[in-house]
Amino acid sequence: MDDNGLEVMMDELLNYFIHVERQTLSMVQRGLKDKEELEYAADSYLRTRGVPKEQRLQLVEHFSKFIWGYYILEEAINDRDISDIKVLSEDNIRIKRRGKRMNTDIRFPSKSDYKRFISMVAVKNKTNLSDVNAIQSFTDKDSNRDFILRFNIATDFVNSADVPYLHIRKIPKQKYTIEDLINLKMLTRESADYLVNRAVSSSGILFTGKGASGKTTLMNVLLDYIPHDMSGLVIQENEELFSNSHPDMMFQHIVIPRSEGKIQYDLKDLGRNGLLTDLDYFIIGEIKGGEALYLLNASYTGHRCWASVHGVDSTQAIDKLVDYVRYESDYSPSDIKRMLVSLKTIVYLKDFSVKEISEIKGIEDGELVYERIF
Repeated sequence: MDDNGLEVMMDELLNYFIHVERQTLSMVQRGLKDKEELEYAADSYLRTRGVPKEQRLQLVEHFSKFIWGYYILEEAINDRDISDIKVLSEDNIRIKRRGKRMNTDIRFPSKSDYKRFISMVAVKNKTNLSDVNAIQSFTDKDSNRDFILRFNIATDFVNSADVPYLHIRKIPKQKYTIEDLINLKMLTRESADYLVNRAVSSSGILFTGKGASGKTTLMNVLLDYIPHDMSGLVIQENEELFSNSHPDMMFQHIVIPRSEGKIQYDLKDLGRNGLLTDLDYFIIGEIKGGEALYLLNASYTGHRCWASVHGVDSTQAIDKLVDYVRYESDYSPSDIKRMLVSLKTIVYLKDFSVKEISEIKGIEDGELVYERIF
C-alpha cells in the first residue's frame, strides 16, 4: 500500500469511528474504555479490511495521535512561549510567540488530512460542525497537562476559503504571579502594587484593550487577591478565568448548542441569575453585548464589579459599555455613565503590557471625569 493508499485507509478508519462506531469513541471520552481498547478496536477494523500488520501499526499510531492529542499541532501546543495557534489552511499555520506573530514550518500532509483533523477535534470535544453549527467555540481543560485550550472553528460553510479556520488560544493552568508579570514587563513594581490594592479595595475595575493584549492574564492574577472573606461570581464565554485558592468564588460559562439541540445559556442568562445570588464581586470575563446591563445593575446595587471590554485607551472603554447597555435598555448615555461611576479603575493593555491606568473621579454635566494614574 503506497502513501496515497494509507491516507485513504486512514480516512476510512476515522470515518468509521466518527460516524459508524461512534459509541466506542464516546465511551473512551467518558473514561469507560481506555486507550488500549480503542487501539485494539482500530486494529481489528483494519484486519477486516485486509491491511498488513506493519501498515496496521503505522495507521493505529497515526489514529492514536488524532484521538489523544492534537496531531501535528502538539509541539506548538506544548511550547510555553506560544500563546496562539492559527490554522488558515493545511499549509499555512501561524503562531504568536511572546506577542509576535510568525510563520511556522508545520504542515498537514494534505487538505483532506486537515479537514479530517478538524472533524476529529470536534468529535473529541463533543461538538457538531454541521451547517447550522458552522461557527463553534469551546474549551478543552483536560487534554493538556499545562494549558487550557480555547478553540474557535469556522467551517468552510461560512468561510470564503474552501477549508475550515482554526484558532487555539492557550491559557496556562499554572497562573502567572504578580512577580512574573513584572519580570515579563507587563507591569512595573508601582503599577503592580497599585492594582493589587485596587483588587482588594476598588468598587470596580474595567480591563480594556484589543484581543490578546493580556486582559485575561491580568484579571486571572488579580482574582487571587480578592479577600477570602468575600464571595464572588465569574461568568465568561469560555473557561479561562479560574482560581485554585479562593474558597468562595463561583465560575460559570455559557452553553451554546453543540448539535441540533436548543439548549443555550448566554452571558445575559448567567448575569440575570448572578444578581439573585449572595455576592460581593460580580465579574464578567469579556463583555460583548447586552450582558453589560447586568454589570451596570450589579455596580449600581453595591457589588464590586470587574469586566473586560475591547477598547483603544483607558477612558474610551466606558463609552463602549454605554453602547452595550443601550442595546438592552432605554437609559440615556448620561444616566448610564452616572450608574457606572463606581466602576472606578480602568486598565488599558496593549501588546501584553499595561499602558494606562485611569480612575473615575466623578461626573460633571453628564460626562465622567478621569484622572490618569499611570
